[in-house]
Amino acid sequence: MKQFLYIVLVFSLLFTSNVFAQFDFGFDFSKAGSAGLQSLKIESGARERALGGAVSSIVNDANAIFWNVAGIGYVKDFQLFASHSNWLVDSKHITFAAAYPVGPVVIGLSLMSMQINDFEETTALFPQGTGRMVSAGDISIGIGVARQFTDKLLIGGQIKYVIETLDDKSFDNILFDIGTIYNTGWRNLRLGFALLHFGPDMNFINKTVRTPLLFRVSAADDIISSENFLATLMIELVHPTDNDEWLSIGSEFVLLNTLKLRAGYRFVNDEGNSRVDIDIGTIGKNDVGNLSFGAGVQSPVLGISNIKVDYAFTSYTQVFNDIHTITVGIEF
Repeated sequence: MKQFLYIVLVFSLLFTSNVFAQFDFGFDFSKAGSAGLQSLKIESGARERALGGAVSSIVNDANAIFWNVAGIGYVKDFQLFASHSNWLVDSKHITFAAAYPVGPVVIGLSLMSMQINDFEETTALFPQGTGRMVSAGDISIGIGVARQFTDKLLIGGQIKYVIETLDDKSFDNILFDIGTIYNTGWRNLRLGFALLHFGPDMNFINKTVRTPLLFRVSAADDIISSENFLATLMIELVHPTDNDEWLSIGSEFVLLNTLKLRAGYRFVNDEGNSRVDIDIGTIGKNDVGNLSFGAGVQSPVLGISNIKVDYAFTSYTQVFNDIHTITVGIEF
């Protein structure tokens, strides 16, 4: 029975990938870079980054609002999270998340800021620079709600306002996220489904720009569970409408419910096909930033019911510097 369920799960993930591969997005070339608001796809949270992003079925705190908003439905007390990443080319990615239970539902708030260093304008006549400095960045503000309908099913949604600025030009949009988490009742196998950044096309300098729509399907199970040790494995398939699919795996080990060790890896289809290749040896070999690991601790401090500190390291072996992410979470 166990082997049968795992086989069904794997084939479900692969079937989902192939189904989404059949959609015609109106062009035959690579979809990379064909949508705006790319900062929305930057992963928030050290725990989630350390696990390779394979987290849509296990997120259970305020930071879930960036991954699968249904996960904030697990929150029982007020939570506040802040994350900071030294992103690519000296840019900074900062997020804040809060969640608070109100009656049968949990209300969540999200804030994302992506800022790059000012750079000097160049033109055809002045390729070395005009002396004029240019700034750019993105900001997103959202509010979400989630509810645990049964002991196994959670459903949530979020609406967010996003604005992207480049020098004296900008465009904005209203986007939506929806998600669900389902505990199958067998062992502790959980399934997660999330649709992120859904909204209308935008207009920028007389051009139509699509949103960076993402569909995530994930599964996780505790392979070892005892009073003092917990080991969880997870897998997630991500289908973006503006790039090729990728498959992430992650593992988390919890000691004495205090120290947490994590690792993740991302396999990306690099052959231009709109599907994930089964042959692990042929995918991910030309990608960057696919290996990650990290650690976290949590403990009561000064009357605060719980404080969490997490760190993640993402290896970028080509072109860019490695990424370091720090997250601090407080539960009152």
